[in-house]
Amino acid sequence: MCFNFEVSISTFIFSWLIGLYLLTKRLKIEYKNDVIFLLLFSSIQLIDAIFWYNEMKPNMLNYVLTSFILPLLLSLQVLFNMFVINKTTNIFIILFIIIFILKIFISFYGRYTIKSCNYFSSPLWTSNELDRYLMFVFALLISYGRYNISGLFIFSVLILLFLLNIGAIGSMWCAISNILALYYFFKY
Repeated sequence: MCFNFEVSISTFIFSWLIGLYLLTKRLKIEYKNDVIFLLLFSSIQLIDAIFWYNEMKPNMLNYVLTSFILPLLLSLQVLFNMFVINKTTNIFIILFIIIFILKIFISFYGRYTIKSCNYFSSPLWTSNELDRYLMFVFALLISYGRYNISGLFIFSVLILLFLLNIGAIGSMWCAISNILALYYFFKY
């Protein structure tokens, strides 16, 4: 999550423009999957921008975005990495992913997003800090099998935020999105 409406919407537009541009190029399937993952990852910024525009008021829009859209986007990132990029077929891993995604939806359901008490007043999903283990497993699942710089970068930043416990773990989402977009732009 970013620091205000302008940064959130700018990050979304910037990442998506680079992603869409890269998808027009003839990329190897591996690179194309990286770009699609970037689009999924940076889509969070559109939701973030809506939260900022709505001033994080506890209304129906906030409720729907927090209870359904955010967990859906987070789940899609996990599903895309585990099933499209890694082609997971192990039944135990599949069951774990199903349980994990249910846990994400349960953690978000019936909640609102509010401003956090951190320096940037960034959005705090579910009006409460997410379980640390949930974010750790999320970081692991979206970087699993991605033994490249982008996977290592995503995992490292999310784990660093997890360890620092600075509040509003998603505060650096826009930075990760922008850095990945620039990295892919110059790499591909």
